[in-house]
Amino acid sequence: MASEYAILAKLGGFVGSNPEIISSYPSVTAIGNEREILQSCFPIGAKAGKFIEDRYKKYLVLSYIFKVEQEANRDDLFSLSILLYKRDKVDIYKPALKELIELLERNGLLNEEMLANYHQTIYEGINSESDVYIEDLLIDFSRIFKEIKAQILKSKPELKGSFF
Repeated sequence: MASEYAILAKLGGFVGSNPEIISSYPSVTAIGNEREILQSCFPIGAKAGKFIEDRYKKYLVLSYIFKVEQEANRDDLFSLSILLYKRDKVDIYKPALKELIELLERNGLLNEEMLANYHQTIYEGINSESDVYIEDLLIDFSRIFKEIKAQILKSKPELKGSFF
């Protein structure tokens, strides 16, 4: 298991809204104060389409900020965050999180209810790098991670010769 926790946070598009944790799996209350965790997952000034890396206690927090369009008011901003032990996993998770959100958006499934209902499923799919279904949509995490790792973890050439 690569990530320890997954957190879904929201900043509503209405006037006077404050960031809030919508869902966490497993519950983050075991590792600390929700307000402190929220500051790492959804910092002030976060913009849609951006990744944010921060530290919270012994974890590296990787957050992808995205928007969910609303008919009334401004669009809501969401943060899908994972808490990792190792920094080397960041480059693998960034494109996976981005592709997940883009797939959901293209298929009309990107909304608060869907994200909250399938949060645990998404967490388990990411951690096990296995395929999951959200409604009738296949999220092919096995393929996604295989392609990402093939690009990022290309074998380094073997050096031959002597060095002085």
